[in-house]
Amino acid sequence: MFFIFSVILLLTILFFTALYFPADENSSEQKIVQIPPGTNARQIVKILEDNEIIRKNNYVLRLLLRLSRLEDRLKYGEYKLSPGMNLVQILEKIIRGEVVAYQITIPEGYNCEQIAELLEKKEIASKEAFLKLVKEGERSWEGYLFPDTYEVPKRYGAERMFKMMLDNFNQKTEDLKQKIKPEGLSWEGIIILASLIEKEAKYNEEKNIVSSVFYNRLKINMKLQSCATIQYILGQPKERLNEADLNVDSPYNTYLYYGLPPGPICNPGLDSIKAALEPADTEWLYFVLGPDGRHIFTKTYEDHLKNKM
Repeated sequence: MFFIFSVILLLTILFFTALYFPADENSSEQKIVQIPPGTNARQIVKILEDNEIIRKNNYVLRLLLRLSRLEDRLKYGEYKLSPGMNLVQILEKIIRGEVVAYQITIPEGYNCEQIAELLEKKEIASKEAFLKLVKEGERSWEGYLFPDTYEVPKRYGAERMFKMMLDNFNQKTEDLKQKIKPEGLSWEGIIILASLIEKEAKYNEEKNIVSSVFYNRLKINMKLQSCATIQYILGQPKERLNEADLNVDSPYNTYLYYGLPPGPICNPGLDSIKAALEPADTEWLYFVLGPDGRHIFTKTYEDHLKNKM
């Protein structure tokens, strides 16, 4: 009887020692360990062994996973693990899904196609899946995906990334929606105009002035004639537009059609949205890019032509 008790006590001590004592308690080295989707518990143990996070032939972990039925709670992804962590700490991290997060910056002025390409390149989400969510039936969410720096794990997924960007937009613009809209524009109209300002004005201090030019044109029923809308139609940016480009038949062509285009041409940042809501008080009707990269604003077409030469 004493022998059996001693054996049970010894096994218990060994079991808890294996659980709470790390493979290398002196190690502070951290490794990125990849657990692919569909990996079962046995394979996860093998991955941890191969990466020298746990001891080889770790039957204690295999037994624990089997007895505790934790297999279905283990989450795939990239984990930052160390041989200095014990089995309990490692398991807690994988069960909670505490995966490595990466920063991804969506630049202001990117359209949804560019965002989708960047997400796929960074292994965050499938380009095709993301664009499918953006272009939902007849509705497009172009303009409403907030450009910002996000911290997400790899393979985060199109649906979650799309929702995060949309929620961020709603949160960042919540107060702005309540502001009085110039010229009776709707909120949708503000975002469309903001997207034009985003693409036309490189410097923040010019955005309110560019905004005023567009409003001044709208007031007198003058075509907006924004080159940015032509670039959007073409898909691939051109250094210089020609006459054929300006005559492409599209509702987005502000050289052919009056008023705002039917939707945003990019996803504008907060400064461009504010500029669409608060245009400067000017009489300018024209602007052209100067040699220093800043715009030259004029009231008459004659002066505009001189600045273009």
